[in-house]
Amino acid sequence: MASNSLRRETLNLYKKILRIGRSWNATNSNNTQDERNYILKETRHWFLVNKNVTNTQAIKDHLQEGEARLEMALHYKNPYPRPVNLPPKTFTVRQGKKHGIAQEKLREQSRPVYVKSIDYESGIKSKT
Repeated sequence: MASNSLRRETLNLYKKILRIGRSWNATNSNNTQDERNYILKETRHWFLVNKNVTNTQAIKDHLQEGEARLEMALHYKNPYPRPVNLPPKTFTVRQGKKHGIAQEKLREQSRPVYVKSIDYESGIKSKT
């Protein structure tokens, strides 16, 4: 029963994002079509990449990320992922190697939900 609920929730999110993508208006009207294309392309890409995910928690995490990215796009009127700032007293990935596991944990905890898939695809390993 829970899988039907997650399936329905996933399809609703997919349709919602596609609907918004088709009617998206950029703050600069010259960019409207580019931003619409980006939204539709990203949506199709991520739903296709994650179509075989069967772990309930992973599905919930992906749905949460999708909702967060959508809300960020609507709020900031910008469909592109927001930059991520590291918390104070942390090191970059390259510097963190010599500073140990504590830095890695701090960096991982500071990652917003809306960039987890992007980080994973770009080679930054996520534990979710």
